[in-house]
Amino acid sequence: MSTFNKSPLTVALSLALVTCALNAQAVEKVKELAVTKVQENKASQYKVDKVATHKIATDLIDTPKTITVISSELLADQGVTSFADALRNVSGVSTFGAGEGGGGNITTNDKLTIRGFSANQNIYVDGIRDVSGYSRDMFNFEQLEVSKGASSSLSGKGSSGGSVNLVTKTAKKDEVFTNVAASFDEKQSLRLSVDTNQKVSELATVRINALVADGGDYLDNGVEEYKTTAIAGSVLLDVSEKTDITLNATYMKQDNTPMLGLPWITEGVAKAFGLKEGPIDSSLWDNYYGVEGRDMEEVDMAQATLLIEHQLTEHTSIRSNTRIATNDKVSVLTRPRFASTRDADRNYTYQNEIDRSWVQAIDHSNDLVVSQLDLITKFESGDVTHDVVFGGEYYRETLTNRPLSNNTVLASNNTSYTNPVMTAYTGAVERSGDAVETTGTGLAIYALDTIRIGEHWLATAGVRFEDYKAKGDASYWKKVDGNWTRPLVKGVEAKGDFLSYNFSIAYKPNENTNIYFGYANSQDPNGGSLSFKSSTEEQLVNASKVKPEEAKSYELGAKWDLFDDALQLNAALFLTEKTVLDRNEERLYFLAGKQEVKGFELGLTGEINDDLSIIASYTHQESEVIQDFTADMIGDGLTAVPEDTASVWMSYAASSKLTLAGGAQYSSGDTYWRRNRAYYETGSMVIVNAMASYEFNDALTLQVNIDNLTDKEYITDYSAKGHFLPGAPRNIKVGVNYKF
Repeated sequence: MSTFNKSPLTVALSLALVTCALNAQAVEKVKELAVTKVQENKASQYKVDKVATHKIATDLIDTPKTITVISSELLADQGVTSFADALRNVSGVSTFGAGEGGGGNITTNDKLTIRGFSANQNIYVDGIRDVSGYSRDMFNFEQLEVSKGASSSLSGKGSSGGSVNLVTKTAKKDEVFTNVAASFDEKQSLRLSVDTNQKVSELATVRINALVADGGDYLDNGVEEYKTTAIAGSVLLDVSEKTDITLNATYMKQDNTPMLGLPWITEGVAKAFGLKEGPIDSSLWDNYYGVEGRDMEEVDMAQATLLIEHQLTEHTSIRSNTRIATNDKVSVLTRPRFASTRDADRNYTYQNEIDRSWVQAIDHSNDLVVSQLDLITKFESGDVTHDVVFGGEYYRETLTNRPLSNNTVLASNNTSYTNPVMTAYTGAVERSGDAVETTGTGLAIYALDTIRIGEHWLATAGVRFEDYKAKGDASYWKKVDGNWTRPLVKGVEAKGDFLSYNFSIAYKPNENTNIYFGYANSQDPNGGSLSFKSSTEEQLVNASKVKPEEAKSYELGAKWDLFDDALQLNAALFLTEKTVLDRNEERLYFLAGKQEVKGFELGLTGEINDDLSIIASYTHQESEVIQDFTADMIGDGLTAVPEDTASVWMSYAASSKLTLAGGAQYSSGDTYWRRNRAYYETGSMVIVNAMASYEFNDALTLQVNIDNLTDKEYITDYSAKGHFLPGAPRNIKVGVNYKF
């Protein structure tokens, strides 16, 4: 299918965005004749002019790539508390995870794809890669930035389709405020938070954020529960006119009882019992198929960051940023699936019951140390101006996996498919054997230059050289006497160096318009995610011979600032090609596959007038395997790459006190590709959300949010291991915010 073979929905969405922008431009021309209202400007500040990172010197209007910024005002209006919910505002981003081998592996960790490629390892906090393996709460973040396209020269290894940067709430110089917020929803989820910023001396400002949350049984199964306790502190030391020191620290503890999923009716089960293949009937979605008391999840996350900024001269400064972080997670969750037996010829006999004996057991720790040192300078030569960042980075990431054995004995392994009952058990899931540890270390140097040439031309260039090494233990599958085993290979090592780069050229016919072309690549080395891709012992021993996977990203786009810079419209054509690992007949990995995602997108963010704000985006993308060692998969699509996605949210200040808002997210549907076939398609969906807030006075605000207003039934994740996760039904949440 051609990128430009658009459905009626595609055309309608495109015309809606463009028409809105053109209407905005027309209104701007007659704005001087408008009658002045005696009313406070209540429009939300959805438009953000610049991203937080110092590595991008330009405002968003001049940045030669697609970046969507979710502001604190938008997060507040939507009542967003989770990372996944915040991302629903960005089209072309899917949290419907690809899982293992494209087959799917549901976890409670944050996972996402951007422009068709996994970005699980490309989530950053204040420009530093975050520790992985947990679900992020938004209580201490004031902004979320989604950067699309390859960007290893900016952020380091990986980031084939894009990356996400979370901006921390830090101490604000010369500001004093305290916000207390509470919310409660119809599923009895309670959330209390405090955010206070105080100047404690001429030298120091302190900010404290604290959170207590409990609830989350959105499917009403009577068992699920999510408890979070967190505190974050930020201290800003105004050492001198030229030197600032900021210390940020966060600790979060989660004590959860999640549900990994509901049973999936496989092809074999469907034939055996005359059922429809796919998810179980939605009338059963409030059933619980886990083992109460055994299923659990505990997460402890802590991080501390020291930032030192010093102004050397008027146009030159240095910046040192160092972080240590750790994340411990223990999780034991039932994998519910239809019970079956298998004979010697691998023929299955199914039972019309659910087997609860299979578990997903995780006990791991992620530890991270990162230090960055940057020199930021600006200089001119004739009509040419350079904004340059020279920098270096050292990082050390360690993943420790502790093996767990399921020593529980259930009173009854199986339970009814339609009416499951709780079961007693003895024993426990316990640690067994030695921990398996993998450490990745990297040393990088980079240079980034933003070049302004006269009044109309702008160019960027960047290069990053990275030396990376991963070392640890790994296992592989081996068949011994007809049985599959997983021997452990000690001291596996993958090392090498690679070069990442980007460049762009932009033409600005006027101050409010930017037309650009950009190119960037990314490198993803073996062991980059602290695991080694291998199928044999020989491959593990020779892990360093596997070259990094490489992605190349091209983008042709334009941006316009309208309404006196209050509203920004962007449009882009994009193409990303990634060379990936494939296996030959000897089960050795080498660079033999190639995947492609291409498409276009539109975005609109800002204020249409004093009372009406909008953030909207639409993405059309097509994914395809264009090269495969066996040629079997050529022409297949990629998992979790819906062809069409769109998101819109509008806020209207009905009066000086009342604000009304609402929006929707659309997806044409996710497809799971596995073993050379479209294993499952979710189908299209539209999720509608709404909000109303009333400001009683300068201090007190009441807010009501309704998520999934139409009570749409949909699927958020799928696992080829026999289960799936449904989306949350309609939920009404009431919140109160008090400022003093």
